[in-house]
This record gives sequence, C-alpha cells and structure tokens, in this order.
Amino acid sequence: MKPKLTEKNLKAETFIGLRYLWNSRRTRFLSVITMICILGIAIGVAAMIAVQSIMDGLQNKMRATVLGAKTHALVTTENGKLDDYAPKMEKLAANPEIAGITPVISRDVIISVSDELNGLVINGIDPATVGNAMLFPQQITKGSLDCLISPGDCPEIIEKKKSVNEFTGRKTDEIKPDDLPGIAIGVELAKYYGIGIGDKVKIISPTGEIGITGPKTQIKTFMVSAIFFSSLYEYDFNYAYITLENAQKFFSMGKSVDHLGVKLKDMKRIEEAEKAIITDLGGEIVVRNWRDMNKPLFSALEMEKIVWFLIIGFIALVASFNIVSALIMLVMGKKEEIAILRAAGYSAKSVMKIFMLDGIIIGFFGTFLGAVAGTVICIILSDMPVKVAQDVYYIEKIPVDMSPLTFVVAIFGSLILTVLAAVYPGKKAAKLSPAEALRQD
Repeated sequence: MKPKLTEKNLKAETFIGLRYLWNSRRTRFLSVITMICILGIAIGVAAMIAVQSIMDGLQNKMRATVLGAKTHALVTTENGKLDDYAPKMEKLAANPEIAGITPVISRDVIISVSDELNGLVINGIDPATVGNAMLFPQQITKGSLDCLISPGDCPEIIEKKKSVNEFTGRKTDEIKPDDLPGIAIGVELAKYYGIGIGDKVKIISPTGEIGITGPKTQIKTFMVSAIFFSSLYEYDFNYAYITLENAQKFFSMGKSVDHLGVKLKDMKRIEEAEKAIITDLGGEIVVRNWRDMNKPLFSALEMEKIVWFLIIGFIALVASFNIVSALIMLVMGKKEEIAILRAAGYSAKSVMKIFMLDGIIIGFFGTFLGAVAGTVICIILSDMPVKVAQDVYYIEKIPVDMSPLTFVVAIFGSLILTVLAAVYPGKKAAKLSPAEALRQD
C-alpha cells in the first residue's frame, strides 16, 4: 500500500520528492547541488531580463532620437518635388492615422567658417507647423524658433552685440542690425567651429539658379540664431535648419518643397498609413516610411538584440543541464529507496513524477529568483549614469525598458527548459528494476 498523506495533505509523490530534494543526512551534498542549480537558473533568467531590457531601452531611445530629427514618413513625388502642397496637407490632415504634417526642403550643402569647409544637410522648415511633426523646436537649447525667423529681434543676438560694443568701446546705436537670415546648427558643429549665437556662417549650394552653362553655385551668409541638441552626434554635427521661405529663395524653388514630413499617431501602423496616404493623394505620390529611411540602423540594433538573447539563453541552457546531472546523481543515490517504492506498489509513472517534481521545483524557484533579481537589476541600472560612444549617441543614463514580453519569454522559456531537463532523469528512475537494485545491495 502507498504511504499515508502528510499533515499538509500532500500527495505521497510530492512528499517523497521534497524529502529527496532536501535530504540533509546521507545526501547533504545533493542539497548543495540543488542550490547551485537554482542559482544557475536564477542567474540565467536575471541576465536575460536585464540584457534584453537594456537592449529594448537602447533601441527605443535610438528610435525616438532618430525619428525626432526626422519624421515618421516622407510624402513626395517621383521627381522629388511637390509644387502645390497646401491642398495635399489638407487632405492628409483629415487622415485619422496622421498626427501632424509639415513641408520640408532638405538639401546637401557645404558650410564655410573661417575658410574651413564641411558637408552639411540643411533643412528648410515651416516654423508654424514643424512642431506638429518634428521635435526640433523642443531640441533648441540656445536661441529660439522666433530667433530663426527674425534674427534681428533675437534677444540673445542683441545682447551679444551689446557685449561686443562694450568691449570695443562703440555705442550701441552705431551698429545697425544685420539683415541676415537665421540658421540653427547642432551643438557639436558649434563646438567644432567654436561659434555661437550671433556668429556668421557661409552656406554654399552647388545647385542654384540655372544659367547658360548650367546650375550656378549659390553662396549666402547666415547668422546662427539657434543651437539644438538632438542626442545623436550625427545630427548634431551634420544637420542645420533654416526657414522654409529662406530655403525656397536660396535654392530657387519658388513655392515648391521637396516633401511633406508626416508624424503618425501610432508609428507601428506605418503600412496602413502609407496605403491611406497613397489612396488619398493618388498614385503619383511616393511615400518613404521611417523603417525604409533608417533600415541599416534599426536592422543592426535588432540583430544585436537577437545575438545577445541567444548568448544569454545559453546560460539558462547550461543551467538546465546542471539540473539533469543533479537529478541523475539523485537517482543513482536513491536506488535502494526506488526499489523499495516499486516493491511497495508504486508504479513507474509515480516514481517518474517524484523526480520530475524535483526538477520542476528547482526550475520554479530558480526562475522566480531570477525574475526578481532581473527586476531589481533593471531598477538599479536605470538610474546609473554612464557615458559611452559619444561619437554615435549620447547616453547619460543606461536606457532600460522593462517590457512584459521580455519577462514572459524569459520566465516561460526557463520553465520549459527545466521541465524538459527533468524528463530524462525521471524516465531513468522509472526504468530502474527493483530486483536488480536490491540484488546489488
């Protein structure tokens, strides 16, 4: 007959399994192995949660930074020019998928400061609508959008002129305001040239008005009216902004623009929004979404995330093999008890349940401790200051994004591995012959 249930009303297999797992007399060594197995699983789960949360945080931060400097989608034509864009903006504004629209002119130019030349991407933006589709207005750290529109009325520029007059001993009214268009440059470009608000730069465009011999080179002086910080070195060094009106004059575009920048309410629904835009505006419209425009960057981040997931996953896999070895050692050390249980009437299935239960208990406690440890690690790291890769992106704090999906994958993946790891030792115990085990003793 099978043994009676314990006072806690546990099944006999459960009671025996727990006694085997934590036996403190003859198999004290196995209890130590059990703790090592639990810690191994916990370390694997914690590492997986922490690493994936950091990778998610980095990916989300990069996406927000890149899309803040650009837009979720660009709407243009096959020839890259929109002539009558106002009615198109009205149609797009009625689209429920779209949160904001702004016209943009984007061209490659050359910036010259003290005869030193560098390549630059200059964007002509509409001050009235740019904040609806881009983060540029919020990224300005010195100057303002109003200064970009009217540099002569900019308080920072006026203050700088007063300081220069005081230094040179000239009266303030002796200096007439410069009638120059404003330009906003990135903080890294300002550092590189050692310039600031009120300084002058030359912008050179190789494609200007069409003359007898072809396009004429355009050269125009701009006044730095704003400095922005996008948190991405590439943009802070290579991007600049002027008003749409000044861009149309400088590039001789009349009332045309290069494209319409579109911000979506949900950037993950880009395919649905793209189809709706083409339907609203007609087949001649070309739409480029944020995934296409930044495919190399986000593909690299996604691949890095997958690689790290596989690397950390092997830690949990190794820990599950520790469970196999620990349970096999337990089976070999309990041959006599197994033989007695079989002789007392326990079926092979019941014996297998005993050792399967031990593996599941190890996996459960290891996974639980790992999930708690991973959460604590993420909370600690989220407030930890760090500065790395300043030539790629700025990170003042470690970016951590604890996604529920990460916890689900780590927890269920760990539990599945531990259950599978307990199958072989359980089968080995179930197949043990009582007669052979007792005969050997």
